[in-house]
Amino acid sequence: METKTPDKPTPQRTKRTFTLVEAERALVLVRRIVADVVGEYARVLDLQEILEVAEDAVPDEEYETLRADLARSAGRLRQFVTELNDVGVELKDWSLGVVDFPCLAGGRRVCLSWQHGDGRIGHWHEVDTGLAGLQPISTLPANGRYATAAARPGPRSFRRRAGSRLPQK
Repeated sequence: METKTPDKPTPQRTKRTFTLVEAERALVLVRRIVADVVGEYARVLDLQEILEVAEDAVPDEEYETLRADLARSAGRLRQFVTELNDVGVELKDWSLGVVDFPCLAGGRRVCLSWQHGDGRIGHWHEVDTGLAGLQPISTLPANGRYATAAARPGPRSFRRRAGSRLPQK
């Protein structure tokens, strides 16, 4: 049986941009939603694994219960992603809980990046480089009200958990 990973995050509905201060304020809500995403995504992966093993090993009604649980979890994930999109941020990694906040800095669009578990936004990247181009927040280009007030070291680096999987596109 083929199981499906939840749909990839949906494109932004608005073109909202954040200042660093606004993004830090939005973290109060984003932290809660992303914690739910990370937990529910782990549940989806577990249920998919159980279903693969259980396909021929459990009674049909138990198997269907597991499939229904997986469908509910996938639905919850879609709701969480919609909530993040409504805030104006984009989920970049389901298992690590990485989100991007669109920002204007140095006269161009960039993304402020935050990862679940970090206290503050510590990195940014150019829109076209993605997470591979992460730079410390202290190097964010200044642009009037978008400038950072003071350079500060960012939280721990983004890390890839052994065996983590990104959603399929």
